[in-house]
Amino acid sequence: MLAALVVVSFQSPAFAGPREDRPGRGQQRPPTPAPVQPSAFDYTTVEGLTTDRYATVKETLELPMHDGTEVHIEITRPADANGRPVDGNWPVILEASPYHGTLADREGMRILPEPRDGNGTSLGLTGYFAPKGYAVVMMDLRGTGLSDGCLDHLGPNDARDLKTVVEWAASQPWSNGRVGMTGHSYVGSTPSLAAAMNPEGLETIVPSAGMATMYDHQFQAGVPYFLQWAGPMEAYEQIALERDLPGGEHVGQKPAETGCGLPNSSLIAGEAQLSGQYTAWHGERDWRKGATAAGIPVFMVHGVNDNAARVAGMQWFTDRGGRAGDKIWLGQWDHGSGCCPTRRGIQWTYALHAWFDKQLAQRVVETGPAAEMFVSDGTFEGSRTGDRSQILMDSQWPPSTARNLTLHPSADGTLGTTPPAIPGSVSFTGDPSGFTDPQGTGGADFVSEPMAQDTVLAGRPLLDLVASVTAPRMHLIGTVYDEGPGGERRRISQFAINPELRVGVATPKPVVPGVLYDMQPPGFAMAHDLRAGHRLVLRFTTSDPDKVPTFAVDPRVTIATGPGGTVLQVPVVDRPALAPDTVPVTQDEPAVTGPAQPEERASVTPPAGAPQRTPATVAYHEFEVRVGFDNAALLVSAVPSTSADVDLYLQRQQPDGTWSGDVASGGSSSLTEESLRYGTPAPGRYRLEVHNWLGAPATRVDLTLTCLNTAGEPGPAV
Repeated sequence: MLAALVVVSFQSPAFAGPREDRPGRGQQRPPTPAPVQPSAFDYTTVEGLTTDRYATVKETLELPMHDGTEVHIEITRPADANGRPVDGNWPVILEASPYHGTLADREGMRILPEPRDGNGTSLGLTGYFAPKGYAVVMMDLRGTGLSDGCLDHLGPNDARDLKTVVEWAASQPWSNGRVGMTGHSYVGSTPSLAAAMNPEGLETIVPSAGMATMYDHQFQAGVPYFLQWAGPMEAYEQIALERDLPGGEHVGQKPAETGCGLPNSSLIAGEAQLSGQYTAWHGERDWRKGATAAGIPVFMVHGVNDNAARVAGMQWFTDRGGRAGDKIWLGQWDHGSGCCPTRRGIQWTYALHAWFDKQLAQRVVETGPAAEMFVSDGTFEGSRTGDRSQILMDSQWPPSTARNLTLHPSADGTLGTTPPAIPGSVSFTGDPSGFTDPQGTGGADFVSEPMAQDTVLAGRPLLDLVASVTAPRMHLIGTVYDEGPGGERRRISQFAINPELRVGVATPKPVVPGVLYDMQPPGFAMAHDLRAGHRLVLRFTTSDPDKVPTFAVDPRVTIATGPGGTVLQVPVVDRPALAPDTVPVTQDEPAVTGPAQPEERASVTPPAGAPQRTPATVAYHEFEVRVGFDNAALLVSAVPSTSADVDLYLQRQQPDGTWSGDVASGGSSSLTEESLRYGTPAPGRYRLEVHNWLGAPATRVDLTLTCLNTAGEPGPAV
């Protein structure tokens, strides 16, 4: 049983806790028992898991759907030493993806990058699970890969296809009738869609960084997310188109279908792609209600700082209300592009293994706590790339002991538990500069007193925003920060809304300049330990690096305070079960803890800037990971000399002198910095590829390469 540690209460001028009762004269205070320190659950120690017993065999087929469209299916299942299929009723794992053959393999390496073989290649779902007695099915969504048809953007045809394929897989003679789905990003969205269709034989889903509605991919209450906003307009169509162009694996097979998915894209939503209105196009791609109601156990995996599939996309899971049998991993990580679905390494492999063994193979195995939230004390960028300090465990999500603490902004810029007695306001001028400098742009800040003790915040915060604007269309963004004693700020949640959509995202209503409106912008889920001495900050702006600054200019934004004014509610966990995050996350931990190799600094200058990785847009820095050091992780920080969106890619030199593919990458929408993390780099020569994705030609990029030892200590600074 998980032990409760402490009762947390705010005890500062801003957050006054209850007065401590003192013993009377002659009385002695009874001794306080020491709190029991819970331990983190180590998934690598789970007993009773399936083990490798078989060789494998792969077969392919084209499966007809309801309208005659044929989708491409590959099945990897157990075989004997001669490659002949072994008779049996195998549990089934299904991955349904639009990326097969263009951006991704058909082995499931994206969702399961660890473990790797002797050549450093990921085993993936097929190489890991099929030898253990599973049938692993790979499905190319219609209009992608080797499947015929037109890209449907998770629409009604995709839904019917998924139902058909799940029920087909469950009914095959080699299946035990129990199908589970998993995947990451777009591939992590197909499981929730399938669950909403309630197909016969679907027993569980494990969606990673997915969503159940395309609206959540594009907008936060009408405010578009940077980069991903345009994905349903053009980016996915480009992927579908490439497979039919010269060099594509589907070229020449159905020429008439080339680009035929464009009429299914979000461009048919018209002006709503600017206003953020929820339209019929979004309605056809909204599976939240069915996914929430699905009567199967769900293992949800998401990062609160995901920069491609924002954490708002898992709200449908939150709405399940801590249903018995469900499980969640909520980390600080970002989307993990080019890296991993989580930052948990081999822990993730064994967690997924245990879950499928229990739900599909029906083995009696432990699957860990129902809710684990991975907490980091590092910087915002560091936490997104794998910094770790604690694990908050609970019996459900949202946490069972969480309560909402109500905080009131005041006209003097403070944030406290006592409501201001009189109405007030704070005004500022909105501008788009927050896209590159969220602290330098015009805004309004409300700051608490320092915390008297550590305070755990976990759940979904709520904001009742009372504000007026002077522009007819505007983006209002409220960001919650942890401010350290030195003034440094780290985002821990964010709200956003287009005031035109204040009565509902499907119901636009004109904004009258200068009129105060009561709005409830949705916020990002949080999981954070707000340390003693730190402050909580609520900052309002009209632009931010996470959002497209299409409507950011406003001469006067006014935030109302006092009676009837703006109110923030944050979820406080009263009895947090916190364990040190010391479980191994790499496959081969170093035998001896020692110092990491010294820090290295360098600068590179890509000649030009463009979204494609070409010799003109990239530059390289080569370096050595040296023998004799305890290098448990490599951290790379890149800072462009002027505002630029740079991406990082790490490659390793092979014995023949050639370079491997990308072994790690770092890519976000930041225009001021980028970072990359790579776990347990083996000794050898590496090169860092710096890509000027969006920036001026000849932009210098300054690099800092830091190795951490197994204790998390950096090597000596230069």
